[in-house]
Amino acid sequence: MRFTLFFIMFKSMACLQATSARGATVRAGNIARVPRRLSLHPIALAGLTGVLWALPGGLQAQTTAPFQTVTTVASREPLAADQQVADVVVITRQELQSLPVDNLADALQRLTGVQVSRTGGAGQPTSVLMRGAAASGTLVLVDGVRMGSATVGQFDFATLGLAGIERIEVLRGPGATVHGADAVAGVVLVTTRQAGAPSGVAATVGAGQLGAQETSLRGRRTGGGWDVQMSASREAGRGTSAVRPGDRFGLFNPDADGFQRQSLQLGGGWTVAPGHRFDATVHASRLFSRYDSAVFLPPTFAPDASPDFATRTGTAASQLRYAGQSGRSWSWQAHVGRGQEDSRSGAITLDRFQTDRDQAGLQVSWQPVGGHRWTLAWDHLGETVRADSYPQTVSRRNDALTLSYGGRVGPLQLQADARQDRNSVYGSQETGRAGLRWSLSPQTDLRLQAATSFRAPSFNELFFPAFGVPTLSPEEGRSLEAGVSHLIEGLRWSVSAWRQSIRNLIAFSGDRARCPAGTAFDFGCAANFGEAALRGLTVEIAPQRSAGAWGSWRLGYDHTDARDGEGKPLPRRARHQLRVQAEMALSGWRVGPSWLWQSERQEGGVALRGGSRLDFQATRPLGPAWTLQMRLLNALNADIEPARDYRAPGRQAWVGLRWEG
Repeated sequence: MRFTLFFIMFKSMACLQATSARGATVRAGNIARVPRRLSLHPIALAGLTGVLWALPGGLQAQTTAPFQTVTTVASREPLAADQQVADVVVITRQELQSLPVDNLADALQRLTGVQVSRTGGAGQPTSVLMRGAAASGTLVLVDGVRMGSATVGQFDFATLGLAGIERIEVLRGPGATVHGADAVAGVVLVTTRQAGAPSGVAATVGAGQLGAQETSLRGRRTGGGWDVQMSASREAGRGTSAVRPGDRFGLFNPDADGFQRQSLQLGGGWTVAPGHRFDATVHASRLFSRYDSAVFLPPTFAPDASPDFATRTGTAASQLRYAGQSGRSWSWQAHVGRGQEDSRSGAITLDRFQTDRDQAGLQVSWQPVGGHRWTLAWDHLGETVRADSYPQTVSRRNDALTLSYGGRVGPLQLQADARQDRNSVYGSQETGRAGLRWSLSPQTDLRLQAATSFRAPSFNELFFPAFGVPTLSPEEGRSLEAGVSHLIEGLRWSVSAWRQSIRNLIAFSGDRARCPAGTAFDFGCAANFGEAALRGLTVEIAPQRSAGAWGSWRLGYDHTDARDGEGKPLPRRARHQLRVQAEMALSGWRVGPSWLWQSERQEGGVALRGGSRLDFQATRPLGPAWTLQMRLLNALNADIEPARDYRAPGRQAWVGLRWEG
């Protein structure tokens, strides 16, 4: 039992949870309170706004309409870009194909406000940290279904490949009033099918260094009021040893830590009458990955890293949705779905953890006059966990009511939401959000928003034997953010500043006084204590249109200051991060370089080296249906340390063919 507990704590903290604020060192009884009054870098924001405003170019000369991408991740109803108050960005399938990346997490890291933590190379546990918060503060939805492990309390991005993804919507900032628990710092909504797309078939095959292999097949058929879609993919790689020699826990094993991931997606839709549609989706994936670890056997309990450790994880998301409307005033939706994860890890013995999430929801929207909408919604979530380490199956239920308003008054776009969650384990939680977007001119928008959020205790924190405490309270967050977007001389500049305080952090406490009675907790337990302060500033610059031979380019900068209640930096957060990516035409090729620079990060009292990563992608049409695709990842062969004692692969070349008919 003690070894199993150590294994769970090590895997969840060293491999995944070290990215979490609650994994930071907080000394009990000597906690510096984080100020409740939240500021938004007013000097920096005002200065940058002034710089943008003062740039030459004739503010009234440009009248380009805003990009009207419709999203749902930040709202209960589809909203166009000029109706959004929250900070939302979309990555389309075409953009994914143009990026020099081979996994979902690296595609997200091209966005400002996003950092990635990975314990090794491809297929190894991968977390996304948004706006300096813990990995558990990023909620992941696949076709609207909540995903991830309920025992660890977060999503492993290594379990999801890119092949079946149609688009990704990313909300940067709290989304608790829309999605409930765990949407503390952001939400990633992955859509695996696209309604209304034409019939067609596409296939990809590719191979590269370190045994990298990729094959995928996608097909779509439409007719009348129905459509069906299927995609299947397989990815694999031999990899390298994930752990560096001489690591602190004695986990290094020189063998290669490879992976294999298989995915299958099915979807269909039927428009039974104008304004009435049913949609169904099923997505399943299986990931097998080797990793370095150790067993600690008596009598010496010295680490033995020679066994072959591996993780086998199966995930599935399924959903049935109906959407209808009556005239222009009323619309409604209903859905039922299930998210599942089944993970087995180990070498000599396997630890198994299973998560089942049953979901259902209803919502009604009323638009009494143009530009004003009221929405009332009910959501249900039932979570069940089975684990070898648990004496019995445990579960909890959550029901929530949300009331939302969105409307436009002159140049002001307004948004306000209120939500109450009632949980069978941790009780009632109320969250709210209010914001506005002010169109100062056709070229300039100002955005302000305040919100509250919460993270539910994971099942391990509640129920794991000799560690979990069922009376834990959720972590609670309060945030403020402001942003300005300005179009000048064909360039779109945007600046966002944000600050969030999180209290009631859940972390391991060795203080016996914080733990329940009984000898089982003599070594400590999960407890609520400590706070964290997160603040940051992001800047993005990109042309509004294609610029000649340069099809597109984008520059992004992040400043992130994430600290615990004692003022110490939270682990694995880079204080500065700079991205530059572009795409250009060159002798029949489309060439896309991407450069990422990070400052050093802290973990366990050690500074993780900062540095640069340069990636390239080049594509060339070989005919009306064939495209040659080439990637060069980590072109400078940089020695990247994604987490303490872990290493990422060096330079990797990859070549593939894509056919679309």
